[in-house]
Amino acid sequence: MSTELKYRVRAALAIQGKNQAWLAKELKIHPGQLSRIINGRDDTEKHIQRIKEFLNIE
Repeated sequence: MSTELKYRVRAALAIQGKNQAWLAKELKIHPGQLSRIINGRDDTEKHIQRIKEFLNIE
């Protein structure tokens, strides 16, 4: 996940008053895996696409 997208995810969560733990629960993935995806250490495209669609970001 690019740095720009990482900030978009964090901004979208902040606007909604949510956090990464909430997002992980909604997406039914482990919070640690979500953290790795957001920080660019796990770039599984299917998860990145799900995150983008769920938060309605590009």
